[in-house]
Amino acid sequence: MKKLIFLLAIAGVSATTAIGQDKSQGIITYEVTVNVHASMKPDQLKYKDLVPEKVVTKEVLSFNGNKSLLVRKDQEEVTSDEGAKIKIAANEGQVAVYTEGNQAWSLKDQDGKKTLVIQETKNSFENGTQTKEIFGFKCREVLFKSKNMGVLTLWVTDDLPLTAGPMGLFVDKGLVLCIESKKLSAVVTNVNYTPVNIQEVTKPADVQIVKK
Repeated sequence: MKKLIFLLAIAGVSATTAIGQDKSQGIITYEVTVNVHASMKPDQLKYKDLVPEKVVTKEVLSFNGNKSLLVRKDQEEVTSDEGAKIKIAANEGQVAVYTEGNQAWSLKDQDGKKTLVIQETKNSFENGTQTKEIFGFKCREVLFKSKNMGVLTLWVTDDLPLTAGPMGLFVDKGLVLCIESKKLSAVVTNVNYTPVNIQEVTKPADVQIVKK
């Protein structure tokens, strides 16, 4: 059977805690679930029965102070029982996301050439009215209207010293712990306060910085 590749461009439990623990650095793990069927374009719907309904991947965010590095740990491509290939991409060519304060850079690798693309906080965010606790953190509701993904509900905490989030999606202040929508969901599954080398989460100085 001929293998089919679907590129889904998006964009954008246990906790380790202790009293008196240094929460300025650590490693956060997210589970990201993409609803493949809901994300398919009209011309792809004829292949709906050949691909799994959902694909689950893992992302890891390392941080030290207000600096962070987000990377995907699972394979980027999965093969269904029927032989169809599903490729999940936050942005085509993106291999990592660096943040510092409320600034972010997407590290892209196009044919072996690496660049740092400046990311901007979206101007279509709207503060919601709800709050809830996630993984022991008090979170506030933020709504984001995406052209490709529809309305996403972000749950953001101000209890950690960084601005970042899964899938490279972030707001102007705070850490995104959870994303809810029909096509995409992401949730924190582990927080480990452990020493992180500041150089590991600092954007590389020898890579060219460009604008979108």
